[in-house]
Amino acid sequence: MNSYHDPEMEDVLQDDELRRLASVLSSTRLPEPPLDEAFRTGLRRQLMQEAWSMTEGRSWTGWWSRLFAPPGLAWAGAVAGVLLIAAVAVWNATQGSGGFNTVVYVASPMDGNRSVSLQQPILVSFNQPMDHQATEQAVQITPATTVSYSWDANTLAVTPAGGNLAPNTQYQVTIGPGARTASGKQLATPQTITFVTQPPASPTPSPSPRPTPSSALGERQLASLGGAAALTAQWSTDSSSIYFIDGKGALDVVSAKGGAITVIAPDGASSPSVSPAGDRLAYIRGGKIEVLTFAAGKTDEIAPATLPVLVGWAKGKVVWAASDAIYTNGDAGPAVLAPLPTTGAVTVLSIAPDGGHAVYRQDQNLFVLDLATGKSTQLGQANGSFSGWSPDATLLLYSTAEHIVVADMLGVTQSSLPSGDASWSSQDAILLGSDTDVEQVRPDGSNLTRLSSGTYHSPLWAPDGSSFAFIRGNALWVAVAPALPPEPTAIDEATTVVKAFMDARLKGSSDQASALLDGTGKKDYTGGRINLLITGDPHFSRYYILTQEVTATQPDTVRFVVRLVLTHRRIDVTDYEETLVLVRDLTSKHFLVDHATAAPQHDLGKGAEVVSVDVAVDSIKVTFDSDLDPGTVKGGVVLLDSKGRQLDTNVSYANRTVTLSGLDLKEGTQYRLVVLTTVRDVLGHNVAGEYDLDVVGPSPKKHGNHRAVVVSPTPATSPTPTQNS
Repeated sequence: MNSYHDPEMEDVLQDDELRRLASVLSSTRLPEPPLDEAFRTGLRRQLMQEAWSMTEGRSWTGWWSRLFAPPGLAWAGAVAGVLLIAAVAVWNATQGSGGFNTVVYVASPMDGNRSVSLQQPILVSFNQPMDHQATEQAVQITPATTVSYSWDANTLAVTPAGGNLAPNTQYQVTIGPGARTASGKQLATPQTITFVTQPPASPTPSPSPRPTPSSALGERQLASLGGAAALTAQWSTDSSSIYFIDGKGALDVVSAKGGAITVIAPDGASSPSVSPAGDRLAYIRGGKIEVLTFAAGKTDEIAPATLPVLVGWAKGKVVWAASDAIYTNGDAGPAVLAPLPTTGAVTVLSIAPDGGHAVYRQDQNLFVLDLATGKSTQLGQANGSFSGWSPDATLLLYSTAEHIVVADMLGVTQSSLPSGDASWSSQDAILLGSDTDVEQVRPDGSNLTRLSSGTYHSPLWAPDGSSFAFIRGNALWVAVAPALPPEPTAIDEATTVVKAFMDARLKGSSDQASALLDGTGKKDYTGGRINLLITGDPHFSRYYILTQEVTATQPDTVRFVVRLVLTHRRIDVTDYEETLVLVRDLTSKHFLVDHATAAPQHDLGKGAEVVSVDVAVDSIKVTFDSDLDPGTVKGGVVLLDSKGRQLDTNVSYANRTVTLSGLDLKEGTQYRLVVLTTVRDVLGHNVAGEYDLDVVGPSPKKHGNHRAVVVSPTPATSPTPTQNS
């Protein structure tokens, strides 16, 4: 043990073992460090980041006192670690000209990050005060970016002029030797921060407005049902009121907001049905059909020869069911639409909203009757129960002992849902009520959501899908249900497959990638056409979707352009594009890659590059990774028709994005977007090679995350634009 003595350390370290360990550490000679500059730079950044993270929001005095506050031998390891880090940091700091803080350290929380948010400045931190002007002048950014600077203590914030960083872009921010400290010490060697930004944010659909509920579902009681065992009711077409039958057979109406109840028929009423236009109300009373016209306040009667049991509407005409047939009121009186079976016990249960079909029970079996042809189709097995219709009357619901079945008019099962009292809304959501709760689900069984606990019998959706009526405790209630999440579009589903396919290739899993190819797709990735797995150096490091669009339906077909980026060490050096065509398999309903083509590779870092293309009927937005010289944009970014003629467009430029507006793109028509080599960035570098992208005029109806339809992206030569004649 040497004669080293530190009174302050002895005051802090009360334990003899800790004092001995500190003495050993202070007397130990550090080995010569490796001379590799990369090692020094990496160690320097690590030490700086460790120090900043430990001291963030704390004073050195407070941190030091907390570190040594708990006495005892258990802290010996922590103290040893701190002393070792401090020793290495002091050694690095004194290697310059022999004094502390003579070496300038540069670090950034973004360095090495490959998913940096677009909405933030680039932060560069120094270990000591800097000469602001000299340091700002020493900053170099690739790709070319116009920026502004601001300082917070020793941290420099580099903010792009447009406020955001470019998407899908690798940035390199270099602090050159011209940077110097406030005391005049220059940076010994250039130091570079490298990071990659995220893709552009996908558009978020605006939520449909919903009334603000006073409770979880905005539940409120409207009226007593007076002993009615089930809900026999109809909403008005404007969803403002509910017509219902109480336990005494009275036909009443009440506002959905609550209030006084109005009696339409005092007793003996059944089967209320509002006309599609909302101007009349039909119901059965005293063996006749009464039709109330709201505007006139007048009630007309239809007197069928056979006792009516159910009333509905078809194209503005009253339709009713009797024991022998389905009838309508013709010009000369009642007319048969379709006869009912003459054998067995037959009961008509429901008439479809459009009056085109009816469901009846014959003995223990359910049947759907086509009123136009008179043909009947059995629904499932015996002992099923009818549950309801889809709003457009193309599908229906019936229940079995285990679940609810969604079927078409031919009885073909489309999906199965959990059991419950069902109602199908105009927003394509199905409510499932029970004694204990109410659930909401999509017709395909997806997005099953438990809305609330409690009793919810006989739910009945309002026509606008904003609320529903139900029975609880022999009373009529109304509630508001939250909207279901947006149903996935074809692009959403296909994008999931593309990402899974590319991720499998990134991690080198050929089996997982091949599983997402159909037979034709597998041929494209065999025989040397396109490499399924990309190996060697530079290596495949990342990818992003450049464009995407639905190109066909039945089966759904979606085309993507995916850009693959190849990296040498930490720097992106080349990229190339693959065009993937995904088709929905008719059996599994899943998307598979059906066709793929690859464009040639091209080198990065040689002028501005296109990183995103968005196509609409009236405009095309082309986003670059660099800030451009605005004077080179007009005439440098053009759109050609299918004959190679340049279209007249309004060209504008802002924040790295060129917008071609004033368009009227025809759906399904092919166009070519061309970026010419005359386009320059703000540093005067021209685009290295002409970039061409074939697109197709989109449908006016958006398909989810709407991007360009791409036919054959080729960052190579193309026909020279000609002026439109």
